[in-house]
Amino acid sequence: MPNILNFQKVSHKFKQGKSIINVLNSVNFELKSNCIVALVGSSGSGKSTFLHLAGLLETPNKGKIYINNKIVSKLDNSARTKLRRNSLGFVYQKIYLLPEFTALENVMIPQLIIGIDKMRAINEAKNILSSMGLKNRLNHRPSALSGGEQQRVAIARAIINKPSLILADEPTGNLDSASSNLISKILLQSIRGTKASAIIATHSLELAKKYDVIYKIDNGEIF
Repeated sequence: MPNILNFQKVSHKFKQGKSIINVLNSVNFELKSNCIVALVGSSGSGKSTFLHLAGLLETPNKGKIYINNKIVSKLDNSARTKLRRNSLGFVYQKIYLLPEFTALENVMIPQLIIGIDKMRAINEAKNILSSMGLKNRLNHRPSALSGGEQQRVAIARAIINKPSLILADEPTGNLDSASSNLISKILLQSIRGTKASAIIATHSLELAKKYDVIYKIDNGEIF
């Protein structure tokens, strides 16, 4: 199977006050096609930084990152933005839905950005949201949705362009137990349905056991 994502001796650090924090130390990592990885670790272990590097939101201090076998760690901002738009999907703990738009409009936006016809985008968004049990919530703005409903909209937005790689950072971290279980199930089904690969950062071992592989991040290493 081809690699969707590859880290080669990636190191990353940042300055905090007068201290230098080493987040990753010469990390090697491979993510195969159609594979869902759980990344577990304590708070502050570097899970979010790892996802930011994988999602081209940060640039590593050292090492190389490949997506779909193409080196991406040295791309300029324009190329990085284009790659994120076409090949990556993001789901966060904090749900970054646009408050002035409805659920349907929030999910349509990624399609419109890449030039998909408006009616096609509407139909695609309706189909995805309906499959997630939100058929009667299409025209509601985020403020009128529950936390679990908002996260379902965020997942729909992440998968609508059928990215090859989905990155999820504590996607159930702000939800109660019932909503967490539902969102975990929907996220897993959505990733499988699009045949994407995924890295899901979580502190929950119960959630991690549902995925294909579990990696732990600790002291700048992944194992």
